Parts: sequence; C-alpha cells; structure tokens
Amino acid sequence: MFTIHVPMETGERATVIFPDGSSEEMGRVLAIPIKSRHPGFTASKYGIGGQIIATAANAHHIQISVEDGTGRTMSLVPSMTFANAPGYGTSFVVEGVGGSGLWGKYAPFVGSPAYIVNRVGVPVLFNNIQLFQFATALEIRVYSPERAIEYFEIENVVGGRAWYHDEDGDHQFAVVESGVGGTGRFEGTLYQGLGLVRANHPGVICVSTCPKREIGGFQIVPLSHTYSSEMQKTRRMSQYIVLRGVSFEDIAGQSPFFKGWVRPGDADSDSRTGWVSCKIDGEWQELPNISGLTEHTLEDVEAFRIHL
Repeated sequence: MFTIHVPMETGERATVIFPDGSSEEMGRVLAIPIKSRHPGFTASKYGIGGQIIATAANAHHIQISVEDGTGRTMSLVPSMTFANAPGYGTSFVVEGVGGSGLWGKYAPFVGSPAYIVNRVGVPVLFNNIQLFQFATALEIRVYSPERAIEYFEIENVVGGRAWYHDEDGDHQFAVVESGVGGTGRFEGTLYQGLGLVRANHPGVICVSTCPKREIGGFQIVPLSHTYSSEMQKTRRMSQYIVLRGVSFEDIAGQSPFFKGWVRPGDADSDSRTGWVSCKIDGEWQELPNISGLTEHTLEDVEAFRIHL
C-alpha cells in the first residue's frame, strides 16, 4: 500500500512513498530516539521482532525484540499528542496531530514490518537493537491484508459471537465473555474522532465514543490479557468487552482481530476504515456521543461493527 520513511535527522521531512514511486510529504522530524524501551508495555510480549506491535491515533510502537519474556520497543509519535507507553527518549517525534496523517489514513497495521535503512542505503529488518547504531532512516512497509474483510461484528452479550464478514460469508473467531455497559476515560481518545478505532495492539482495541479534544471510549480485550497485573480490573468493569477463542484458544496478538486488519480511523476524512457502528433496537446506527466515565450508557447496544 505504502511505505513510511522517517529520516534519522531532525529537520528532515518524513514521507509516505507509494508503489508507483510517488510520495507525499508529512511533517518534519523533531526528535529521534536516544534509547529503546525495555520492558515495553505488557502486551508487547505477544509481538515479533521487526514489526509494528501497536498502531494508534496518538502513537505507533515498533517491536524490536522479545527479551526475557518482554518486548523491547521504540515509538513513532506526533508532536501534538500524549502517550504513556513510549517513555522518555524512545520515540521518533514527527510534526503532526493525533488521528491524522501518519496516525490516521497512513497508519500501519499491527504486524507491518519495520526496517532500519543502514549507511549504505540497504533496509534491514529492525529485529536487533544493535542495528540502530547504523541507521540513517526508519521505514515501515504497509501491505494490503491477504484477504478483504468487510467488517467485524461483536454481539454485546455474554456468550455472544464475534465474527468477520468477507466475500465468503461470516466466520466466527471468538466468543464474548463479558459485554460493555459504559465508557471510560481512555486518554488516547482525546486525539480521535467519534465512532472511530483509536488503537489496536495484541491485547486491546480501543474505540472512541466522543469527538476530538474530548475523552471517552470503550475497549475490547482478549481473555488472556485480563490476567495481566494491570488488566485484572477489566473483568469487573463495564467499560470493556472481553473475548475468548471459540475453543478457548488464546487470541491475544492473533489475526485477524488483534493483528493485521484493524487500524485507526482517520478523523479528518470520510473514509469508513476504522469506523464503528452499533445496533440498538434492531437498527444499525452511529455510535452515541458519550464522554467521560459512565457505567450504563452503552447497555442498550446489541452489537458493534468495525468497518474496514
């Protein structure tokens, strides 16, 4: 689809390069990493070195390696944003606003390969931190998914089905352990538009239920991730949908839902990519506009669809 090219020199412009050789300039590089983060966020343990481990409206995270059961990461963030996960000095900072450009229509997928362009101009898969000392640029290659999925649908009820729809019909991939009833103050939703996917990583898909510059949304998490120390609360909170595999297999970090297809929506375009609709009283409609922490505002939702 395209390649994101970020030079290792402040003041230079990041670009998006298309297969026909044309390109589009993004913002200037304002900062480059001086170190990596290890351990990375908890769900990075599910990742593979040299790939995007998280894609979001306010930050993308690159998995360099898995060491001692935890991920080593670097990040790509817009200058006008806030994100906890990167940590000080571990990010490429590019001029931009969350939810747009590199963090909107040009966002990568979880699993997109990341490369270091070395001093002789050769891109090398970024799966070893030692490669960084030879870097002249970061490149992220974003490929079309291997098959076209039209949407994912999740029934908002315990025991409900989660499936995806493609040209061959419906394919169930999970069962609902618990549904969502309200919204939470997930800080990254500040940079995403109403009814759009805000983030996807191996343990979370986050959906915004409010306009930009407001905070509110809900999250979809795999059952195995709820046993992580910081996520155990999700099993008793109404702001999360919890999914398990159909045969109780672990779906954290697995295609198609938590890897490879779902990426942030673009708050500045009419694209349906990453747009989320809901069914209330049997009718499909846009998500209601809800900000802040609530307990019961989504209880009437019978199902959600994430459109690709």
